[in-house]
Amino acid sequence: MSRRPIEELVDLDSLSREGRAPSPRAIREALPPGWVLDEDGKTARRDLRILAREGWVLALGLVLFGGAAIVLFMETFPKGWKGVGRAGLLIVLVLLAGGIVGPLVTRALNRRAGH
Repeated sequence: MSRRPIEELVDLDSLSREGRAPSPRAIREALPPGWVLDEDGKTARRDLRILAREGWVLALGLVLFGGAAIVLFMETFPKGWKGVGRAGLLIVLVLLAGGIVGPLVTRALNRRAGH
């Protein structure tokens, strides 16, 4: 696991007020995205929570739920190449929607988390 002193990631002098050390809250808010303050208050580590790592969770969920939808509705597709074409079109639409919606949701989650 990658740990670094907070001085390498944050300018503590700019966070100090009237000569007092910055509060842990101010340090946490100033850390770059993907970093969390350790319990000791002197080091930071990479954030390994599931939603902190960009959008791979969203992409994986999109693929799994899209695949499940195709399997559930496979019997409603026409037989032959027409059905394969319709399934391909649905896959393309799911990937296109994921390419647009995934980054929007990721940005919104990061903004809400205070990054």
